[in-house]
Amino acid sequence: MAEETKSVATRNFSNAIVLLACIGFVVYLCMQYSEKVSSVILSFVGLGVVIFIHELGHFLVARWCGVKVTAFSIGFGKEVCGFYDRHGTRWRLARIPLGGYVKFMDDANGASMPDQQAMSKMTKEERTSSFHNKPVWQRALVVGAGPIANFIFAIIVFALLFAFLGQRTTTARVDEVVDGMPAAEAGFHKGDII
Repeated sequence: MAEETKSVATRNFSNAIVLLACIGFVVYLCMQYSEKVSSVILSFVGLGVVIFIHELGHFLVARWCGVKVTAFSIGFGKEVCGFYDRHGTRWRLARIPLGGYVKFMDDANGASMPDQQAMSKMTKEERTSSFHNKPVWQRALVVGAGPIANFIFAIIVFALLFAFLGQRTTTARVDEVVDGMPAAEAGFHKGDII
């Protein structure tokens, strides 16, 4: 058991070093090629937030419906870093940040395909927290929660943007006045605001 704990600690330390090296490399790129790289990085950060909100929607509704969640992942591929919460869910950040998934107790993979072998070995108590044994209306709520969470998030973001930044408008300002035209005869001058 001590060997296993030591191996997990070593792997987590290695993953933390890789993550710090990646962050350092990104900072270096930002300093060298600030405008182009920062646009790409901001795109990935924005996509990461949208993915997190989407998966969080699935996760929260699944927990509310009594489904046991075994993994919450942002990204695909090898795990960079992660931890277990008090419910036994593995929260993980993976190397390819172009998606994510919430894995339930009876899933064979991140696409929520049922694991028939695992389902056949479940006790009666375990079946009550199995996604595939829930009523259709609860499964529909869990599946629909991700897109609904994104929709609600978009409403909140736009409401905050309009509340704090306002709406951009173009000022009606006279750019040019041509002699002999109605604007010149009416007394308009260049730079007047209408």
